[in-house]
Amino acid sequence: MIEFVVPIKTVSEANQRCHWATRHRRFKRQGQAVFGLALAAGLCNVKPPCRITITRIGKRLLDSDNLAGSQKAVRDTIAKAMRVNDGNSRIIWKYDQEIGKEYAVRIRAEGLK
Repeated sequence: MIEFVVPIKTVSEANQRCHWATRHRRFKRQGQAVFGLALAAGLCNVKPPCRITITRIGKRLLDSDNLAGSQKAVRDTIAKAMRVNDGNSRIIWKYDQEIGKEYAVRIRAEGLK
């Protein structure tokens, strides 16, 4: 099992009314933060079948569809670090959330047998 925390703020992308370039910059910043820590944690060594749990830590809870949408850049970057397609049927993606004082995302990767 690999687990690490990325100190980033993720927001519900479905509710954002912003210019496409603003969204692109936000995705890029989130991706860079996740990618560096994912490689340092050894996520590139995790191979399917596996379960990836992405836990959003924030000041309030999101409903389930907004939660998944808020983690799109994180999911894409995890798949990139693992060198797999995020649509791979052998990867189980799970989303969770907690209330906390600081914004962050906790990523847990568990191999399945």
